[in-house]
Amino acid sequence: MKISSFDIFDTCLVRKCGTPENFFDVFSLRAFEHEPPEWARQEFVAARRLTEQKLWAENPHYTLEDIWAEMDWSHPFLKSKKELCELEQELEREMLVSVLTMRDKVNECRKSGDKIIFISDMYLSAAFLIDVMRAHGFYQEGDALYVSCECHAAKYNGELFRYVKEKEGLSSFRHWHHYGDNKQGDYKAPKKLGIKCTLINHAYTPYQQQWIDNDYSLGFKYPSILAGLGRALHYCTEWNTHTDFVLDIIAPFYCSLVCRMMRDAEQRGIKRLYFCARDAWPLYCIAGKLKNQFPQVGVQYLYVSRKSLYEGEDKAKIAYFERIGLATMADKVAIVDVRSQGKTQRFLSDFLMNKGYKEVFGYYFEMYTLKEMRYFNPYYCEANHAYLSYHAGMVRLLPNWQLYEDYFSMNNFPKTIDYAFDENHVSQPVFTREDDNENSWQKNAEYWQKEHETLTLKYLDSLIQLGLMKYVDEIFEHIAMPTLTQFFVYPHKHYLSALTQFYAYNGTFKKYSSYVDQVSWLKLIFTNGRSGIWRRATFIYNLPNWLARILFVFHKK
Repeated sequence: MKISSFDIFDTCLVRKCGTPENFFDVFSLRAFEHEPPEWARQEFVAARRLTEQKLWAENPHYTLEDIWAEMDWSHPFLKSKKELCELEQELEREMLVSVLTMRDKVNECRKSGDKIIFISDMYLSAAFLIDVMRAHGFYQEGDALYVSCECHAAKYNGELFRYVKEKEGLSSFRHWHHYGDNKQGDYKAPKKLGIKCTLINHAYTPYQQQWIDNDYSLGFKYPSILAGLGRALHYCTEWNTHTDFVLDIIAPFYCSLVCRMMRDAEQRGIKRLYFCARDAWPLYCIAGKLKNQFPQVGVQYLYVSRKSLYEGEDKAKIAYFERIGLATMADKVAIVDVRSQGKTQRFLSDFLMNKGYKEVFGYYFEMYTLKEMRYFNPYYCEANHAYLSYHAGMVRLLPNWQLYEDYFSMNNFPKTIDYAFDENHVSQPVFTREDDNENSWQKNAEYWQKEHETLTLKYLDSLIQLGLMKYVDEIFEHIAMPTLTQFFVYPHKHYLSALTQFYAYNGTFKKYSSYVDQVSWLKLIFTNGRSGIWRRATFIYNLPNWLARILFVFHKK
């Protein structure tokens, strides 16, 4: 009989929070009846870890129940030991996600007629792990699962493999193949016994690894947890070239940006946010998910464009604004856009105020006509504030507005050109015909828009689940903005393949070109990198790293 055995944690399943150490930070956010002081939360985490270390020194085959029986730290707000024990198992279920490639590997081995066995050095019970593995599509009838705390044997010294051999009635280790991520327990120890071993490495992406390496947090380790979240969603998703770009660059940036806008709107007493078509569509989708976090702030999608404002029919226009509540005397309202000159907000405010309604506030990532600030209605712009901390990198970021305005907010929606009354005398937006859609040049725009949207919202759901919304300022200021700025200063090659599929208008060649062009060295030299919209990134993508860096020392591309 052939045996294929698999480690469970960080092999078949990964945690959204990353490491087990990060798990306890997330766990601590739910361990108290009321929010405790930060010192109490940190002491609880330390006590939980020390209890486990003490048990390991005395008897490495302890159970979860043993841990909570031994735990003697207390606090007035802390839940009971029974509740904490149940909560830890509940949180493990929530945190764990499937590694799709490993599930395929398990199914492949099963189809080949191998006996499937799951083996783990863990304090959780076999019954619990079987239930979790079955829920994730790994465990089936006829499989077996062995866990160290119940077998009183561990993988790291080979004893658990000997135990499994005996229980399964194997005469030798010759026809056994084991898969796992731990160098000692899943590779060196079983290999000494004669088991064929494959070491699994579910690596972090370059930016995720950078967040971990630079995580000097003394309290809640949100950079490492964010890295774990990105890695988990990477491995539980059907991967494509856009996946890591969305998870590491777009999602942290847009999710924290929208949360800050909605919190600011709540503080200002703004009752509704209107997200301008079309660039603000992903921001609107994120805001829709955050409504429960900010119940005082309503969100709505606003079909609008400069053409519909300047040339649209006035009666239908004001009727549409009245219908959606933008034209109001009762509430404070605001529009949201990624990037703007402020003309839309100024026209809207002037138009509404002339009709006797209130002016509108504005939220933007970038306002790019700062010299006219004195003419604007009230607004808040994140990029202007970011200049104070990141101005050197922002010099590279802002000129590449097409990237974060078009690619980050990729959509395939038609443009609003007017407003008109329908047969029921209700004012509705009027759109361009499908063949006139300005975004039709984006290859597979509709497909990629859905991919971006689905992944970003899945990321946001996990941020909320992990309790990270309370750290949104730290995420924006110490993760999202520095990563975004670094990418625009010297983009990492790992992420640039996504931009070879993104087309925009190239003013140099008067045609649509890929944002980053994949070309031969000869063409790169002949065009001086201008065959791609983003010249600097085109050089980096096509040249070896050492050569690209030498070029940028002498020439500013």
